[in-house]
Parts: sequence; structure tokens; C-alpha cells
Amino acid sequence: MVLIERHLTTLALVIGLGPIVAIHLTYLVSAAEGYVPWCFPYIDSCTSISATGRHGTAWWLFKATMLPYAGLLILFWHAVARRLRSLGDASRAPGAIYIMGTIAGVFLIVYTVALGAAGELLQLQRRIGIILYFSMTAFCELLLTWRLGHVPIKDVARTFHLGACASFLTLGLVSVALDATMTDYDSIEDAFEWTLALIMHLYFLALAVTLHQTKKRAPKGS
Repeated sequence: MVLIERHLTTLALVIGLGPIVAIHLTYLVSAAEGYVPWCFPYIDSCTSISATGRHGTAWWLFKATMLPYAGLLILFWHAVARRLRSLGDASRAPGAIYIMGTIAGVFLIVYTVALGAAGELLQLQRRIGIILYFSMTAFCELLLTWRLGHVPIKDVARTFHLGACASFLTLGLVSVALDATMTDYDSIEDAFEWTLALIMHLYFLALAVTLHQTKKRAPKGS
């Protein structure tokens, strides 16, 4: 854990870029093999993220990238919680971040393992897994952004943190509202999913800047 904390900035970059690269690569492979259509999913809403990793080579690629990522995610949130405590955060927030981050990682594993498997039970596991992964990650980011506002540093990335949190909250609420009012919401749902995932993972890139700044203030070995 000490080694992870020493390289927390680098890990934040991996946590941010890893799923972005993995998701887009599996889409390209799946489209090349004819399992999903060629399109710009952020606008065309032609395929879900899940659909890109259900068949062919992309099935193996998705699992080979996302399962290690899920394990790193759990370690990452644990290290972030420790960093907050080392900076003097005596609230319950670090513990809550670690618990929710662990839940996010565990259910990402559940989702990834169940992806591509047939059966109603596994379909339910996939749905629960992805919902808890996204929701718990979002809660971690919101809570962390709030607590970082209490750390005595000049956080040059804070504006992006706040903007990212505001963006995925707004998109989430708009998505829920449209789902409740539109009869053909399914035709645009995938575009919301792609956009939310992108914003949520870009957050970690800005967080890498903040973690680098907090490292200078954290006690040695934290």
C-alpha cells in the first residue's frame, strides 16, 4: 500500500485513461468483426458500452482489461482515503470513500464476469453491477471533491472537478427525466451512457494533478 501511495498520481492517470482506452478499443474491435455498427456512439447512440464487449475478440479484450482495472480501482480509493486522512481530514468521509470505492470495484468485477453470458440471472447481475459501479464511483467523486475543498492547497484542477461533477449530475437527472417522459428513450439512452462514462473517467485525470499537489503536503510515507 505504501508503494501505491507513493505513485498515487500515476495510478490516477491509469484509472482515468484505462477504461477510456479499453472501452473504445473494444468498440473498434467489435465493429471490425461485425458485432456492432460503425458509428459515433456519443451522438448516434447506435450501441451500448456493454454490447461492445459481448462477442468475439472484444469479449476477451474487455475482460482482460477491466478485471485488473477493477482491482486497481479498489486499491486506488483505499490510497485516496489514506491520503485524505494524512492531510488532516478527521471526518468520516475517507472511510465512506473507501467503502463506496470498494463496492464500485467489486460490482465492476461482477458486471465484467457476467458480460456476454446468457440467462436472466446473469442479465440481472450485469445490470446491478454496472449501476452500482457508476453510482458508487460518482458518489466517491462528489464526496472527494467536497473534502478536497477543505484541504489547505491551491488546487488548480478544482474547477474541472466541480465541472465534471456538475456535468454528470446534470446528465444523470436529464437522463432520468427523459426516460420517464419519452416513449422512445431507448433510442438515445446509449449516447447518455457513453458521455457519462467519459466524463466520470476524465475526472481522474484532473484528480492526478490534485494528488500531485497534496503529496507535497502529506507527511512522509503517506
